[in-house]
Amino acid sequence: MNVKLHVLSAGALFFLGQVSFAQKAKKDSIPENKIEEIIVTGYQKKSKDEVTSAISVVSGKSLSTFSSSTMGTNALQGKAAGVDIAALNGKPGGGSAINIRGLGNITTKVGASNPLFVIDGFIVGNDQRAQDVFNSINPNDYENISVLKDAAAAAIYGSQGANGVIVLTTKSGKSGKPVVTFSSRIGFSEKIKDINFSMMNSSEKIDYEKKMFGLGIAGYTPWTDVDIATALALDHNWQKDILRKSAIESYQLGIRGGNEKSKYTLSLGYDSDNGIVRNIHAYKRYTGRIKYDATPTDKLSLGASMGVNYSMSQEIRDRNNTQNPFRGMYSYNPYEPVFNADGSYNSTQQGFPILEALKNNPENINSLIVDGNIFAQYKIIEGLNVKTQLGGYFNNIRRTSKILRGSFLDNILGINGSVLEQNQNRFRYTNSNTINYVKSFGEHSFDLLGLVEYTEFRNDYISGTGRNFSSPSLSELGNASTPFAVAGYDELYRTFSYGAFLTYDFSKTYIFTASIRQDKDSRFGKNNVLSEPFWSVSGAWNMTNENFLKNNNILSLLKLRASIGTRGYNNIELNLNNVLMSGGSYGPFPVIIPNTNYGNSDLKWEVTKSQNYGAEFGILKNRIRGTLDYFIDKKKDFILSVPNFSSEGGAYSTNINAGNLKNKGFEISLSADIIKSGGFNWSVRANTSIMSYKLEKLRNGETERILDINVLREGYEPFSFYLVRSAGINPTNGNEIYYTKDGGTTEIYNSNDAVLIDGKSPLPKYFGGFGTSLSYKGFDLQADFSYKSGNYTYNYMALNMLNYANGTTGNMRADAADYWTTPGQISGLPRPNNTTNAPGGITGLQTTDRFLQDASFIRLRNLSIGYTIDKKTIGELLPVNRIRVSLTGQNLATWTKFQGDPEVSVGSGENQTGTGQTFINGAFALYSYPAVKTYLFGIELEF
Repeated sequence: MNVKLHVLSAGALFFLGQVSFAQKAKKDSIPENKIEEIIVTGYQKKSKDEVTSAISVVSGKSLSTFSSSTMGTNALQGKAAGVDIAALNGKPGGGSAINIRGLGNITTKVGASNPLFVIDGFIVGNDQRAQDVFNSINPNDYENISVLKDAAAAAIYGSQGANGVIVLTTKSGKSGKPVVTFSSRIGFSEKIKDINFSMMNSSEKIDYEKKMFGLGIAGYTPWTDVDIATALALDHNWQKDILRKSAIESYQLGIRGGNEKSKYTLSLGYDSDNGIVRNIHAYKRYTGRIKYDATPTDKLSLGASMGVNYSMSQEIRDRNNTQNPFRGMYSYNPYEPVFNADGSYNSTQQGFPILEALKNNPENINSLIVDGNIFAQYKIIEGLNVKTQLGGYFNNIRRTSKILRGSFLDNILGINGSVLEQNQNRFRYTNSNTINYVKSFGEHSFDLLGLVEYTEFRNDYISGTGRNFSSPSLSELGNASTPFAVAGYDELYRTFSYGAFLTYDFSKTYIFTASIRQDKDSRFGKNNVLSEPFWSVSGAWNMTNENFLKNNNILSLLKLRASIGTRGYNNIELNLNNVLMSGGSYGPFPVIIPNTNYGNSDLKWEVTKSQNYGAEFGILKNRIRGTLDYFIDKKKDFILSVPNFSSEGGAYSTNINAGNLKNKGFEISLSADIIKSGGFNWSVRANTSIMSYKLEKLRNGETERILDINVLREGYEPFSFYLVRSAGINPTNGNEIYYTKDGGTTEIYNSNDAVLIDGKSPLPKYFGGFGTSLSYKGFDLQADFSYKSGNYTYNYMALNMLNYANGTTGNMRADAADYWTTPGQISGLPRPNNTTNAPGGITGLQTTDRFLQDASFIRLRNLSIGYTIDKKTIGELLPVNRIRVSLTGQNLATWTKFQGDPEVSVGSGENQTGTGQTFINGAFALYSYPAVKTYLFGIELEF
């Protein structure tokens, strides 16, 4: 295990594994088991002995080895017990779906279950916009991340902490000579190879089509020998034509320094990942960050930080149609060429040339994020401090989508070119004011914190669409001679909060904490703007500080803790409480009508009541360390959209407090230093979470709510799958057999026979990670794995690629040829020419649980090998203190039974993530941006 010691004027700071420690320096060396760990909780910093809550700490160093296009939240996968993270998809610069301690919220939108994000004490927020700000910070600037999981840790954040809190501490300067660092990584990524399936080549597809034609299936045509010879000569793999190996570059420059009175850090970065799709550049990012802390007097301390992130991305269509390149690479037949004889792009039997569209239908998103934070703290008297802090961010997003004049899509639409320009400005700031009194006498210590906080968020949006470009060479909005559409809005919400936090400590052995907080939030109904008080109480017993354990040689740490409390939830869309009107036209007449969302003035807060019972232990001078936690979270009055509310009919819906949800689970985190001898260090680590979920109650007279192929039903797991069940194949005639709703069987498919599939939902029953670190002299190795188990995903891709009805115009999976042919056969797919399996003679495979697949997996998330040359080896001739070179691989191997990539979050972006659409994390797989395998070479220099 590497231990780094930086000697400060007043103390020493250590980095050991994944946690940071600090202790006053002494003349003599500091015994390892006496080093004091500091935990940052946002409002306060606490020694490990004083913490009574469930908190996981992850070092920034363990996250900085990931690709620059891997967002910080994604890099946390498998690193902390109780934290379930899935990348929304494999797109460079994409965000995450995050659940801390299970499903955080029933609301079916991206970001609904986000935790609260806190950066250097600045409360960013708990929505997807806040995650964007968090991910805008380059991981090289991370010092460490604390994940606050239970009510004792998160209740002080009130309505924002229901889904946990992620606290990021960025790097700070240190006293002494300025340290300059430069790092660079270059490499590439490629799509992970298709898992557990393969597509037909030209020979296989032609043979399949001939068999389908022989069965008399409509749409298939005969092949001649000449046609077959020509087609076989054209055989190719469309994945190689549409995709490529991406090029990745990353450059980071950092300067840190300071003295006893002030410390500073400055960093600059550039990252580029052109992505795996041809004809576009997926992602570029420019980052800068500055941080300054000063103590001009013994009573006054000041600090400020600011970060700038400017990113540029080119987008693809992420939906289930021919404009999606990830559908095209599976759908195009392998005997269809990329280009026609005249050099134009071949539209194939799918009727759309995706490579041409990627060039001539460009979509770009440019985003500027500026975040800033400033604080001042003054010591009134010894032990009494006041602190005021102002933090905020500004985010400008500009999206441009064009259909160039003369492009294939333009010729289909007949619009002579089109351009859409959208501009959005988001601004949020939070002012936090605290007064903190700390008093010790004898072995007793009190810490009392009072809090007043105000937050404001503003959002404005405008868009305009023009058509009919007056010049074929110009495609800007001003060149569109036909105005087509314009839209815009302004939004605002405010919150005001006050609270208090108390810690009592007796001899670092018995610790008691309590907190209370109340919020006002303008997003809730006018009758419920003020929340109920959110509170928590907790206690801990440091048994190893007792006399009867102080001098034992085996048990170096044993702490028991328990907590109970409540947290609120305010990550809801704006104006759910208001009845809004929209303007429009009916022919030549202007009209005004209510929005489809009918506001609910009685909408009130979701409240989560949490219990946590935990233990922390260390054995043999902490060579073996671990934590155990058992928790129960009960959510009351979760918010859900209900259609056709009250007397309103048609397409109207409203949001109500619709029911109660319970999560409970068990978390285990273990680490051990196996070898620490002769310069060779080997450590291992692992964490796992065991979860169960139950929807306890629905309101508004319902016992269930059907959400397409998922359902919310009282007494069952949320989002359990709701499907017609397949009973297999009739061995006599090859027809598929279906279970009816009452348990009978039939060969006639009817969607009304769908039932809840008990025990199968997208929610994992187990998740976590494990890894190892080795070092010998200058060499080091780190390997990290992540895993999930017990979760299911509906595989629409398999349904599409095995359905013989789709083979008339597109390619098929190789195992589509494995179908019933002989009486007595029960394996494989049903007989392709079955025309009686649905009312009206609908043919082909149907949506049944045949394609509901176990999405459990183990993935080698990260493997890094490095070598460090120190100053002793470099010598004094070069002004370099340290050189490190490394090789890193990400997503190198996956073990799963799922047919495809099991790590699914967004199945189809444009069908799941828009306003009013239903997003359920991991519910189905359908041609979204795939995960990639990444290889990086890195070099780090320190001057």
